[in-house]
Amino acid sequence: MSAQVVNVLSSVAFIAVLSSIIWWLRSRDTHWSSSDGSRCICQMALALTGSSPKWSEARVVIDSAHAVVMCKSRGKRGRSLSGAWSVIGQPHASHVNVSDAHVRTYALCRRDNADILAILRVPASSRSVSVLDALLPR
Repeated sequence: MSAQVVNVLSSVAFIAVLSSIIWWLRSRDTHWSSSDGSRCICQMALALTGSSPKWSEARVVIDSAHAVVMCKSRGKRGRSLSGAWSVIGQPHASHVNVSDAHVRTYALCRRDNADILAILRVPASSRSVSVLDALLPR
């Protein structure tokens, strides 16, 4: 009888630990950066939509020669993020809803329509931070 109880308790504990590991992995932002920082996978959201930003995974290519950030994103929310963007500065903390010192955010405007704004979020330790900082207007 006690062997069965131990078996059930160990099975429940295993499922609980596995579930918490999966939850922790899914709650983290996906990020990858190339060795020169010109390409990365990060989070991006449309800005000034009247609600909190809905972050989507975006694949970004940073073209320093033309001062352009090319974005490709999948999914329903990501379609509006695809295209060419210009870095216009860093957004105010009230627009980002993030007060983490380990995250850098950049305000972007669409290359062909400056009225459409977006926010790009990358970890502060990313190699892409220095490349994006070089695109900030002085």
